[in-house]
Amino acid sequence: MNTDDDQIWFDALAGREPASNATSREAHALRAALRSAHTSADNVRAMRDATREEALIARAVQEGVIRAAPPRRRLGWQLPLAASVLIIIAAGIVLELQAPPDTSIMRGNEDGIVRLEAADAAALKQQILAELRSAGVNATGYEALGVHGIDADLSLPLSPDVQRVLAAHDIPEPADGVLRIEIRNSE
Repeated sequence: MNTDDDQIWFDALAGREPASNATSREAHALRAALRSAHTSADNVRAMRDATREEALIARAVQEGVIRAAPPRRRLGWQLPLAASVLIIIAAGIVLELQAPPDTSIMRGNEDGIVRLEAADAAALKQQILAELRSAGVNATGYEALGVHGIDADLSLPLSPDVQRVLAAHDIPEPADGVLRIEIRNSE
């Protein structure tokens, strides 16, 4: 076959060329076979029509050939359940987004410095200083670079009053008697 034969074959397959020679007759025969296969596929699809299937199933049930499917129950509890789940999720999100309570978080490190976080670091520093001083401790407060601090030398063993002050703020008792506290504002 040459390029002219190819073009004749393509034109005949497309229906643009009459069946005048062997090449075009072959393409017309293929075209007819493809059209026949396409129409038979359409017939098969038409036989699968949903309405026809439903009619056949209904007739089979009526004549006792098959049992009818049990009716589908309406699940009316699903909507209230979904609403309840959404309410619980929304309540959880609201609780999570609320401001945290004014609590301090204690952190320590190998330097022996106790680190606390509070909503108002200056107020917490003043409160701890006042409590330590009322317990008989000579404590000094300071502020540097936004960090409020307390330094104190505690006499060992610790008095019950000093132990209560430290326990009230979750501050561990220093083993060497040197109390160093840094308080930052929580973010």
